[in-house]
Amino acid sequence: MSVNIHLALRVDKLESIEQAETVKSVLAEVLREHSIDRDVRLRKFREPISVKVTTGRWPLSVRGFGAWSTAFERDVTEAVHGVVPSAAIDVEWGYPDED
Repeated sequence: MSVNIHLALRVDKLESIEQAETVKSVLAEVLREHSIDRDVRLRKFREPISVKVTTGRWPLSVRGFGAWSTAFERDVTEAVHGVVPSAAIDVEWGYPDED
């Protein structure tokens, strides 16, 4: 069974715009690997220096959300901490069908 979800992922505690660009690149690869790159927005911000991934107007439809979300969060953490070990990662899931 599939579940509709909204994703809000933010990476903070970056020291430079160059680090943000590197984080953005590794996150783009994780999004591609999980086949959601076309369904989310990936943006870099200068003030404060951060990178965000968010769903747009439409939620993601995910089959096996429990296992998938665990793998996704693990892959995000490994990728981001692989390039910026001190980065702070916050992942929030929203469930629009429950609203």
